[in-house]
Amino acid sequence: MTISEASTPDGLSAFRTALRGQYDIQRELGRGGMGIVLLGRDERLDRSVAIKVLPPHLAAEPETRERFLREARMAAQLSHPNIVPVYRADEVGDFAFFAMGYVDGETLADRIRDRGTLAPVETVRILREVAWALAYAHARGIVHRDIKPENILLERSTGRAVVTDFGIARADFNPALTQDGLVLGTVHYMSPEQASGEPLDGRSDLYALGCIGFLALGGTLPFDGTSPQGILIAHATKEPPALRSVAPNVSPALASVIDRCLRKRADDRFATGESLADALGKALESIEQEARGQAGATVLSSESAMAVWRRAAELQAEAASRLETRIRANDTRSLAAGHDGASAPSDTPTDAFRLKDVEAAAVEAGISQRYVALALDEMRSKAPGEMMRTDVSPFTERLSTRVFGTAQHTVSVSRVFRAPPRTVLQTLGRMLQSAPWLLALKETLGGHPLDGGVLVFTIADMVAGNYKWTWTRYGVYVPEIRVTIAALPGDSRACEVTMTIDLRKGLKPNLWGYGIIAGFGSAGGAGVGAVIGKAALSLAGAALGAPALAAAVVVGFGVLAGAGPLYRWEIRKAVGELEAALMAIDASMRAFDIFGETPPPPPIAPRLGDGIYS
Repeated sequence: MTISEASTPDGLSAFRTALRGQYDIQRELGRGGMGIVLLGRDERLDRSVAIKVLPPHLAAEPETRERFLREARMAAQLSHPNIVPVYRADEVGDFAFFAMGYVDGETLADRIRDRGTLAPVETVRILREVAWALAYAHARGIVHRDIKPENILLERSTGRAVVTDFGIARADFNPALTQDGLVLGTVHYMSPEQASGEPLDGRSDLYALGCIGFLALGGTLPFDGTSPQGILIAHATKEPPALRSVAPNVSPALASVIDRCLRKRADDRFATGESLADALGKALESIEQEARGQAGATVLSSESAMAVWRRAAELQAEAASRLETRIRANDTRSLAAGHDGASAPSDTPTDAFRLKDVEAAAVEAGISQRYVALALDEMRSKAPGEMMRTDVSPFTERLSTRVFGTAQHTVSVSRVFRAPPRTVLQTLGRMLQSAPWLLALKETLGGHPLDGGVLVFTIADMVAGNYKWTWTRYGVYVPEIRVTIAALPGDSRACEVTMTIDLRKGLKPNLWGYGIIAGFGSAGGAGVGAVIGKAALSLAGAALGAPALAAAVVVGFGVLAGAGPLYRWEIRKAVGELEAALMAIDASMRAFDIFGETPPPPPIAPRLGDGIYS
């Protein structure tokens, strides 16, 4: 959505007008003490750009304005895959701005806020890429001076860490504590020499990177408090806590690297970004070696590995089918199909596979990680070191296909939400676990839900007043619902939620149920046939059995003939229940947009046997 003249903040409507024909300003991405960042479209080169404009009150100061442009032009000289490129630094009217590459993703600050502490492997990867970027800049005489999670962007499609705002903070930084917008967001990452106002070199940035690693692995900052002055004094005078004192599960090799970054004397830290990256690489090798030893204990037979690949591809193909349906309906919210529908690798080894290798091979073949997680969840352990395909035998699948008239294994329903994934996840979790939905979170598969992980919810067997999952739980006999959240490419403020049920979990109960009904029906038909036969053939005596048998056969076949249409109707009802849940989440999101706060969840309905039902 394009920013309108009336809604453009801080007098930026004039800025938008001045750039007309060059950049189409679309929306605000964020703001800080030294600038407002807008998403725009370079109309000449037809590419997305992030435009940082100096706030009017700062642009009115000639010295600040000149420094802003000078340092932006200095940053434009940097060309590195882990540094956001600066395309242009210029003035228009009363505004100073620069245009840089737009990174579709999130900041490291968002990642830590939404997920808490990060996995050591992920943390090391991010820190190494930032260290490489810093090494490149330091070699060219440029010190960042404002390394913090907010200035590290994580590209959505690749996970690549990209550093932004090089040299933009202040060239001759003097921590003026009265300028809250400039300092409060950075004091937690200031090196002792920066806090003391001493000259800086690249090792100051490495100290800040150590603070980020401490936060990502330990969930807290080395120094924190309510007073900026107190935090600065702590950085300058106090020894930081050892990382393993707050995160004992972090490997000693990795912890020692972070601790060295936080040494008070710059000479005691790593000399360059390259040396820090090398040390992180060695720590990563020890972490991966330990992980390989653990992963080696879980192996899959070649048959099971093939089953995982086939099932994951099947699940992804269903997602592609939903996408194709949406495109055919001229849905403007198009998604990138990627490698949907990819088949299982054909060069599968015939011996055994480590679980990690099975996942890696599937991803390499174009199968999304979340579908691999779903497929693996369907294959439960049968014995140590082995996985079975499914608890449904091939005979049961063939019989159910013949009886029910469908070979459908999975039901999936999706909905696009015009809200950030984190907000949708919070609303989803609150609603689905409260009345009237009353689902219970069982586990998370394949990582954090915001990273493609799968939420697995169980449906309660008997809850008084709960009819929301009647057809899912008692029609198709499915006890679990899986939920995934996927961000839409190119739009960090929208996502797609998919709810999935595995019909195979209910095949046996359904077959038994219809079999019992057919049996009782046959018995009843036989009784009716016997009565009719006795009345009509009393003179024939021995001919009583024929009418009874015929009636039993007719009733039994009649029940089985109706099983297919009834079962498929129950599937449609289950789909309706899934759609209703997604609609309720959407309604709650819209209510939040209108009223500004989320209404409290309804009271949980009493269970059978509790209170007045006891």
